Amino acid sequence: MRRTPGRPRRRTRLARALGLDRNPLRRASDRAEAWIRIALLAVFLIAGPIAALSVGGSAYHAGITAASEQAVPSYGGSATAPRPALAPSYADRADGGSHSRDGARSTDTSPRANEMVAVVVTLVLIALALLAAQRLTLALLTRRRLASWGAAWSRVGPQWSRGRP
Repeated sequence: MRRTPGRPRRRTRLARALGLDRNPLRRASDRAEAWIRIALLAVFLIAGPIAALSVGGSAYHAGITAASEQAVPSYGGSATAPRPALAPSYADRADGGSHSRDGARSTDTSPRANEMVAVVVTLVLIALALLAAQRLTLALLTRRRLASWGAAWSRVGPQWSRGRP
């Protein structure tokens, strides 16, 4: 496969897009910004799934534990004689008649659903935290760039303006 003359290779184009090429006009703060972005992406790709799976597993086990505790009958309390009650009709039931096969009432949320919600929320929170860290570091880098531009202009500015403000 032949390359088009004058067209850089794919790796060179990627390095240029990321700001990691050896361009002499690139400032050190530009290279630092590129490395910070790569580091934050690596943190998200490595720590994100680990944290999401651990939080999801904890949510799943908590849901299983809560479901098993609800299924266990409680025997504490005083004994009273049962009173005869009227048989409730289908329309009078609070759950609208949804029962599982064994006669127990079904719950609206399952442990798997809780696990999925916990995984998604964890990933979103990690992404937001890393984006906030990126914004903070970019603000600090921008402040540093502006200070260096001001210092450079204070050296060069009088030559260009010739004493005029």
